[in-house]
Order: sequence, then structure tokens, then C-alpha cells
Amino acid sequence: MSAPPEKFDFPAAILAGGKSRRMGRDKAFLPMEGGAVVSRVADSLKEIFSDVFVVANDPLPYEALGFRVVADILKGNDSLGGLHAAVASAGGGHVFVTGCDMPSLQAPLLRGLASRAEGWDVVVPILRDFPEPLCAVYSSGCEAPIRSRIEAGELKMISFHPDVRVMRVEEAEWRAWDPGALSFRNLNTPGDYEVAAGGK
Repeated sequence: MSAPPEKFDFPAAILAGGKSRRMGRDKAFLPMEGGAVVSRVADSLKEIFSDVFVVANDPLPYEALGFRVVADILKGNDSLGGLHAAVASAGGGHVFVTGCDMPSLQAPLLRGLASRAEGWDVVVPILRDFPEPLCAVYSSGCEAPIRSRIEAGELKMISFHPDVRVMRVEEAEWRAWDPGALSFRNLNTPGDYEVAAGGK
């Protein structure tokens, strides 16, 4: 397999529609390394993908940070609605999708997943036998299946996987890119944030 390109010719989307209930404040704007967490996530993505945009229904705070923002098309459908908007707004082809509270994304993992996108609708890493859908690549072919699942009230992030071509990237493969599974760490609680901000 040839070396991955310096940048892949498809975008990355950051989903920022969560309620941050366990954190108690908006996770995207928690301070980290002199900026907001969402900016740190974006900086990781900009090194690898052609464009980075945010999916959020309150665009102003993100636009103030310089982000292009798209809103949910099918509103009120949790993270699956955000994923639908990301896929529908990516301009065809593929899009890498992650969350606004995942500040430890590792470049080798992102490159590894992105390099496997051709010929697949979903490229998703598997951690402890479960998919990590907010650190994955999706094709435009996912849009209709996601819409169908939403219309059926099936809002699990992987509900549409039986309807598309899914490459499961098992731990034996992705651990070579991210041995500590740092990419999957998110900021759900104040304790999670303290650990991430302290670099532990």
C-alpha cells in the first residue's frame, strides 16, 4: 500500500450538538492550551483533511471562532441527525466525522482510517468489540440509509450499518497507529476534562 497523501481530498466534520449534561457546561468551549477544545480538535483535523466544518444548530459561537457551520437537516434526532447533516453537507465522496469533545485524536489513526475509505461506506475502528462511530469515515452513500433509520425512529449511531458497506478496523490493526487508544477519549465529565487538560 502506498503512503497516505499529505492531506486527503475529503473534509472532516465535528459534531457539536450535544447537551453536555454530565459536564454541566458546553464541552466545545472548554479552555485547553490557550483555546477552546473544539479548536484543538479542528487543528488535529486540518493537518489531514481538505476542509473542516462544524455541525451545530447554534452557529454563532462557532462562526466567531472562524468555523464554517452547517445545521441539522433532520432536527431533533440526536447524534445520528448530526451524522446525517455531516454526510449530506460534505459535497459527495467521503467525510471523516468526530465529536467536539475528542481533543486527543492521533494523526496516524486518522490517516490509517482515511486511507481505507475507497470502496467502503463506513470505515470504523472497533474498541472492545464495539464500533467508535465518532472517529470514523463515512461516504455519501450513507445519507439515504441514515435518513431511513431516522424516519423509522432508530437513532443509534450504527443503526444503518446493515444497509451499507462497513469496514471494521479491529484493534489488532489500529493499535499500531494509536497504542494507547487516546483518540477515543472524550470529555463527558469534569473529571475527564481535568485529565485531558492536565495531559495525563
